[in-house]
Amino acid sequence: MPQNVDVQTRNMEMTERINDYVSKKSEKLVRHLQQIEEVRVELTYNKSARSEADRYTSEITVRGKKMTLRT
Repeated sequence: MPQNVDVQTRNMEMTERINDYVSKKSEKLVRHLQQIEEVRVELTYNKSARSEADRYTSEITVRGKKMTLRT
C-alpha cells in the first residue's frame, strides 16, 4: 500500500465515501508498481464546462523511487 495517499478537492465537498473509494483504488496500484511512495489525487468540479460529462475531472500523481507518473 502506498505510504501516503493525499486526496484534494476543488469546488466540491470531500465526503468519506469519496475518500474511501480513492484509497481502495490506489491500493490496487501497488500490484503493478511496488516502489510507490506517494499518491496524490485531485478531484475538480467545473460548473462552466460545456458538456455535462466534462464537469468532473481527476488528476493523479504517483511518485516513487526514481519515477513520477501523472495522468
